[in-house]
Amino acid sequence: MRTRWTRSEAPLEQTWELTDLFPTNAAWEVELKHLSEDIHKIIQYKGLLGDGPEILLNCLQAEEELTKRMIRVSTYAFLRSAENGSDPINQANASHISAMKAKMQAALSFIRSEILTLPAGVIEQFLEKEERLETYNIYLLDLLQQKPHQLSPETESILASLDEVMQSPYTIYTNCKLADMEFDPIQSENGDESPVSFALYETRYEQSSNSSDRRKAYASFTKTLHQYKHTFASTYATEVKNKSSWREHASMNLLHICFYILRRSLSTCIITF
Repeated sequence: MRTRWTRSEAPLEQTWELTDLFPTNAAWEVELKHLSEDIHKIIQYKGLLGDGPEILLNCLQAEEELTKRMIRVSTYAFLRSAENGSDPINQANASHISAMKAKMQAALSFIRSEILTLPAGVIEQFLEKEERLETYNIYLLDLLQQKPHQLSPETESILASLDEVMQSPYTIYTNCKLADMEFDPIQSENGDESPVSFALYETRYEQSSNSSDRRKAYASFTKTLHQYKHTFASTYATEVKNKSSWREHASMNLLHICFYILRRSLSTCIITF
């Protein structure tokens, strides 16, 4: 019987070379901690972005550097999770990244808010006075197009902090797909058994020229999916209701909206499991 490789059994040349990002998980944890601490280095610019082009430039450069580091730690955590989504350490790392993204987005939301509240023409003047801002020309001008739709700074910050909660339906789906699902193996015409997984079905069996293997894999695949139909349906339906209710109650008090989203999202996690 053919079996699915564990991570340790996979040929080295077919695995991620994650040491180019971080040599160890401990090194990743250190960078994540430093990233959290360095957010405050950008917050020092809060309330000052209209004071001059150089201050705006310094803030945007600091934000860009922090974003690059965030991408690096996120990529490491994502690829670790892709290796083995059922591993507790990989699950914890993915959770830490999700929380960090929400924290970072909430903390840095003032940048967008302050730029959009500057008087008309200020950004254009800054671009003329500071040549180094040319790097951010497209970003700034595109951002100004959103000015008619800008919410208050407080609203933007709270909404950014809710990113992790708003992503919970997709997190449920991903965990079910990558960590919980088990598929029956299939038996080929010569009697050999072959494993089936979400990835193997999509990459090996779905487009197989062997119609017998393709049909058997489909039966195994859909059998397992059927077992999760209520979880997925409830999760999806709740997400649709969340978005619909958000639109219908857009005029609600912000605090009420936030509690509403939290309540509905948490109910999704509790009810579907």
